[in-house]
Amino acid sequence: MRSPSTLRQAVVDRLRDAIVSGALSPGTLLRETALAASLNVSATPIREALGTLASEGLVEIEAHRLKRVTPIDFPATRDLLRVQWELWRLGYAWGMSSIGVEQNALLDQAILRYRTALDTGDHAGAIAAGLDFHTIFITASANRELLRSTLDRRGLIARFILLHGLQTLTTIGLAQHQAILTAFRAGDHPGVIACLDHMATRLIAIAQAGCSPSIAHQTL
Repeated sequence: MRSPSTLRQAVVDRLRDAIVSGALSPGTLLRETALAASLNVSATPIREALGTLASEGLVEIEAHRLKRVTPIDFPATRDLLRVQWELWRLGYAWGMSSIGVEQNALLDQAILRYRTALDTGDHAGAIAAGLDFHTIFITASANRELLRSTLDRRGLIARFILLHGLQTLTTIGLAQHQAILTAFRAGDHPGVIACLDHMATRLIAIAQAGCSPSIAHQTL
């Protein structure tokens, strides 16, 4: 029998995956009883899970306690990416000096997972591998507030890439991650940040393009 905490986390993971993948599309109303029935759990872990996902920005709790999958708002996403970009730069700057043997092995594993996901057409896997790669550097900073501020927004970033930024999931994207690793191992920390800036600029440009009045109606 799973403990309440384990069950709650399992429900969070299932719902997060459904939201990030688009299986629960942006704007979808979330009814606790229906979700509980579909996952074969009581309403309590569903309610708790939705609260957790709301703190991550993936769920909105509206007036009268109505809950829905957070719509994709391109200007808000652009602003999110700009802030996260700056936080990631801090994470890299503070974390690079603390990367050791174990973290280096994890970086290699993330690159391998990214390549394998591309080869098999696993877009979600490629996104997860890329985010894990960056998180290794940020985690090495050992700054808990920085970690909280970045890890809590990984789901929003993953969803945006999966639904609107698949063009970044190519061998070019893989090469950019490899370039970061090569520069890091050469001791070229400014080169690492330059590679990171290039990747972030491309993703922010996608969100910026979505802010155009000509495609504003595509905001979900």
